[in-house]
Amino acid sequence: MSFLRDFLRHFGVDRAVSYAMAARMWQIPSGVVTTVLIALCFQPDEQGVYYLILTLTGLQSLADAGLINTLLHAASHETAKARFDRRGYLHAPRRARGRLSGMVRFATVWFLVASVTLVLVGVAAGAILLGRQDVFQTAFAPLAVAMVLSGMAFSLAPLIAILEGCDQVRTVNRYRLGQTVLGSFVVWICLVTGAGLWTAAASIATQLAWELVLVGWRYRVFFLQLSRTPRNHFDWRHEIWPLQWRIGVQSIVRYLAFLPILPVLFDAHGPEIAGRYGMTWQVISNLMMVAYVYVRTRSPEFGRLIAERRRVESNLAFKRVTIGSTVLLVALVTSFCVSLVLLNALQWPPTEQIVSRFLSITACACFAVAVIPMHLTQCFSMFIRAQKFDPIWRVSLPSGLTLAALAYFSALSGRVEWIAASMTLTFGGSAIALSLMCRWYDQHFRQIEKGASRSDENGSQMENSGGLG
Repeated sequence: MSFLRDFLRHFGVDRAVSYAMAARMWQIPSGVVTTVLIALCFQPDEQGVYYLILTLTGLQSLADAGLINTLLHAASHETAKARFDRRGYLHAPRRARGRLSGMVRFATVWFLVASVTLVLVGVAAGAILLGRQDVFQTAFAPLAVAMVLSGMAFSLAPLIAILEGCDQVRTVNRYRLGQTVLGSFVVWICLVTGAGLWTAAASIATQLAWELVLVGWRYRVFFLQLSRTPRNHFDWRHEIWPLQWRIGVQSIVRYLAFLPILPVLFDAHGPEIAGRYGMTWQVISNLMMVAYVYVRTRSPEFGRLIAERRRVESNLAFKRVTIGSTVLLVALVTSFCVSLVLLNALQWPPTEQIVSRFLSITACACFAVAVIPMHLTQCFSMFIRAQKFDPIWRVSLPSGLTLAALAYFSALSGRVEWIAASMTLTFGGSAIALSLMCRWYDQHFRQIEKGASRSDENGSQMENSGGLG
C-alpha cells in the first residue's frame, strides 16, 4: 500500500485528485449500466431525442464565455497564503478578501444573465428541432424543464469555481463524488420505472440539489463573509476581461465546433443516427473527462506555485500529471473499443442490441484516437492560463473555426468517421503548437525571473556597501 501511495503521489495524485478521479471512474461502470438501460428502455428514435436534450442543456459551456476558468485562476492567486478555520471563515489579508468579494458579486450578476439567456435559447432551438421531426408533443415538456433546471445549476457555477480557486478542491470534489453516485441511481430508477425523457430533468435536478447544499450549507459562512466584505481593488475590466474574452471567444468557437454535430445529424438523417452518435460520444468524452479532471484538479496548485515564484516545481507537477493522465486516457479508450469488439463477438441478442446503439467499431476507434490530442490541448491550455494570461487564442481560434466547418459538412453528409478525422487533424495540430508555446513561455519567464533576481542581488549588495561605508 505504501508503494502504491508513493507511486500515486509521484504523479500528483493527492486526496483531492482521488475524489475527482473516483467520481469520474464511477462513471465508467455506472455508464455501462446507464448505456445498457438506455438501449433496453428507449426506442432508437427516443434515444436520439434524449441525447438532443443533453446537448441543448450543455449550452452552458457557450454561456460561460470563459469566466469560470478565469475566476478559478484569479482566486488561486489571491489566496496563495490564505486558510479556512473550522467555522468556515477565510483568513486572508483584507485586500484579498475585498477582491474575492468583488469577484463573487460580479460573477453572480454575469451568470444570472447568462442563465436566462441559456434557457431561452435552448428552449427555442429545441422546439424548432423537435417540431421538424414531429416529436414536439412528447418531448417538449421534458426539454423545457431540463433547460430551466440546467440554468439554475449554471448560476451556481462561479461560486464553486471560486471555492476551487481558494484551495477547497478536496471538499468540492468530495461533494461531486456524492453527486455523481446519487445521480447515477436516480437515472437508473427513472429508466427502469418508465420515466422516459424526464430522466434528463431528474438527473439535472439531482446535480442542482447537491450544489445548493455545497454553497448554501457547507460554505454558507464563507459566502456570507464575502457578502459583508466591501469590494476592494477589483477591476473586472482590466483584471478579468483581458483574460476572459480570450478564453471566452475560444470556448465559444470550440463549443460551436461541436454543437452542430448532433443537431445536424438529428435534423438531416433522423433521431436514430443522432442517438448512436450521442451515446458513442458521451461514453468517449466521459472517459476523456476522467483523465482531464486529473489535471484540472491540480490547476490551482500550478497558479499558487507560479505566484510564489516556484516555477520549476510548477513545471514538474504539470509534467507528471499530464503524462499520468494521458496514459490513463489511452488505457480507458482502448478498453472501451475492446469491450465493443468482445460484445459483438458474443452474438447474443441482448449484446447485439446494445452494440447496435453505438456507432460502428471503426467509427468508435476513430473517436477514441481523436480524444488523445484533444486531451493534450486541454492540458497545455490549463497550464498556460494558470499564469493569468492567454496567448492560446492564436492557436485555438483558427483550429476551432476549421473544426466547425469540417464537422458541420461531415455531419451533413452523415459520414461520422469524417467527423472523428476532423477532430484528430485539428486538435493534433493544436497540441503540437501549444506544446511549443509552453516551452517558449517557460524559457521566457525564467529569463525574466533571473533578471529580477540579479537586480535584487545587486540592490542588496549596494545597500550593504553603503552601510559598511
